Amino acid sequence: MQRSYCDTCQSGMKINHTNALTMLVLAVLSMSSCTTRDIFRSPYTNQQNSYHVIPVLSDEKKTANYLTASATLGGANDFLTDDLYIFQGKWHVSHQFGSNLQGYFGLHGSAGIYDISSSAYHTLEYDPVTGEPIEFDGPKGNKFTGSFGSTAGLALVVPLGTRVEWRVIGVESSFGREFGDYYKVRLALPDSVIDISDRRNTHLTLGGFTEWVFKPRNPDIRIGYQLGIGSSLHRLRNEVDNFYNFTPFYINNTFHFTVRRTTGIVRFSAGNYYGAAQMGISYRL
Repeated sequence: MQRSYCDTCQSGMKINHTNALTMLVLAVLSMSSCTTRDIFRSPYTNQQNSYHVIPVLSDEKKTANYLTASATLGGANDFLTDDLYIFQGKWHVSHQFGSNLQGYFGLHGSAGIYDISSSAYHTLEYDPVTGEPIEFDGPKGNKFTGSFGSTAGLALVVPLGTRVEWRVIGVESSFGREFGDYYKVRLALPDSVIDISDRRNTHLTLGGFTEWVFKPRNPDIRIGYQLGIGSSLHRLRNEVDNFYNFTPFYINNTFHFTVRRTTGIVRFSAGNYYGAAQMGISYRL
């Protein structure tokens, strides 16, 4: 009888532990779902300032014009639940000022699709009578998006021997004017049912970068890596709930490979509620 009693107690303890673990998991999942946010921000803070090819110090040409085509594939919103596909065309001119200063200026245009997830629009508001969550059935699916603008930058460059040039520190800026269906969606979304909606269609960014360019023995080949960090010049706010606001930032890791006039570009970009890969080809005229 004593053994049976002990077995019953141990069995009960196991059940209690299982129930406690189940309740803990449910609580964590519940807390996670409560922290899901609806963040509808423009992708152009991160996308519009694509990589600019600049001739190295040892090149004979000190001024060069380039045409670039690139495609950006990524995600946005909380947990990157929204998909984005944006194509960009760009012209820019690069120039060497003196012996250690380089710069560029460019014009760009972008067009693509922002796909609002079917699971968008979470709310913590509840009906005071029924106690049920208030559902907001906002726009979803593919929305056209576009932008045009300009870019400019300067870099201090020093040679590291004959095979490497280091753009020690650079300053980069961009301007973009957004248009399209996705911008109109953000204009119409009320702050009372979402966390953030970027209602600006003018996007200004300012950042810095450092870059290494490697020159193998073959004079037609260049290999490089650039790290860029910057942010938007305006802050996103919820006018109803001022508790939640932020300034969009970006971190860009860019790898490039040049053969004669053509440069292949791969960039991995991250920021607030944004992550993407950008691939492109730049051709020197």
